[in-house]
Amino acid sequence: MHDVIIIGAGLAGATAALELAKSNRRVTVIEARDRIGGRGYARHFAVAGELLDFGGAWITPWQHRMRALCAEHGIALRPRTPIVERRWFRDGALHRDGPTSAVDRAAHEHAVARIAADAMLLKAGKARDEHGRDIAAVSLADYLVRIGAPLSTCDLLSAWWAVSGNAEKRRAPAAELLSSSAYSDGLTEGMADVWVETLVGGVTALATRMLEDSGASLQLTHPVETIIVNDDGVGITTEDGRLWRSRAAILATGLNPLRAIRFDPPLPQPKADAIEAGHLGRAVKVWVKARNVPVGVLATGGRSEIEWMFSERLAEDGGAALLVGFGVADEGWSPRMPADAVAATKRFFPEAEVVSVDWHDWNDDPFARGAWVATNLDAPEATVAATWRRHGPLAFASSDFAPDQAGWFEGAVTSGEAAAAEILSFLGRN
Repeated sequence: MHDVIIIGAGLAGATAALELAKSNRRVTVIEARDRIGGRGYARHFAVAGELLDFGGAWITPWQHRMRALCAEHGIALRPRTPIVERRWFRDGALHRDGPTSAVDRAAHEHAVARIAADAMLLKAGKARDEHGRDIAAVSLADYLVRIGAPLSTCDLLSAWWAVSGNAEKRRAPAAELLSSSAYSDGLTEGMADVWVETLVGGVTALATRMLEDSGASLQLTHPVETIIVNDDGVGITTEDGRLWRSRAAILATGLNPLRAIRFDPPLPQPKADAIEAGHLGRAVKVWVKARNVPVGVLATGGRSEIEWMFSERLAEDGGAALLVGFGVADEGWSPRMPADAVAATKRFFPEAEVVSVDWHDWNDDPFARGAWVATNLDAPEATVAATWRRHGPLAFASSDFAPDQAGWFEGAVTSGEAAAAEILSFLGRN
């Protein structure tokens, strides 16, 4: 009998374990994968290359909990390479003179100004603009029509959507893009300005050290099948037929993987409905190693497949650049690697000589079932923190439904801390 079992060894689970350790609770962490880190996944590029983040990576200046944890556990921070050159793929060709043609410039500037205004209204807690139009619950597809964005502007915004909204544009709210634009006074391109650093060793290194310091027992490669709650506590069965017992449990799997777990008795209807709806995040992240590409170049456009690509830094051998690219695997695109990554590289960097490509398919990963969180317009409550308050001896932690900084590692940390506090309160009363 354990005091608490935590399901999931990502950052939310590691944070919860660390918090519970401060109260001398006996904790076991059960992880479905053969590794620590969840959607924070650092590994060697193309098996033998440098260590790269294949999941989330960047942190912002205001994410103080992440910074404090890195300092506490000896994780160094690496500054992001500055953007020194911009390229835009629009009107069927690569351009270096701006995101739109002279013909579209006025309509483009109008759309950009409208986005900035709406982003700041949303940041101020306003759900409607000065004309009474909804800005909080309108799809990105409908929003782009509303603001009269020309095709070249749609190309640009679609690329930034790949690193913010990361979902089918008809099903996710424009608020995903607007909220990210609000990081820089409403300027969509300014969202990159707050991606100031990454973790040396990635979140994998941080979560590993946190779990080590927590003293929790770690059990890898144990996918959970069933969670049974009764008067004796919590019973957890794993795919290998083992039964684990505890007084309480924290589910730190993320929202979409909860679909694979059977609850006995079933969870309350709001939680069951949220699991059924899930979130819509379908980002695709790739790394490309290429020669003849200058470092610090950001290229966007194409409106499908890999739409956003940045020559992030030199490879350790110094002979090539490492390019990171993003797209959205929606109903119009099913990634084919390495072909799609090579095609995008050639589109944005015609001078490039591609050496190799590597990626992790989060959408096909059975223990992720999607990338970072994107709200479902048909079920917005699925990713609301209030939906995921403790239920009996079960608490829930994930950046997918964090009350603040959802989708960021900072959200995973604060969510893990909150879940641990809920369970400690429960154990104290029982």
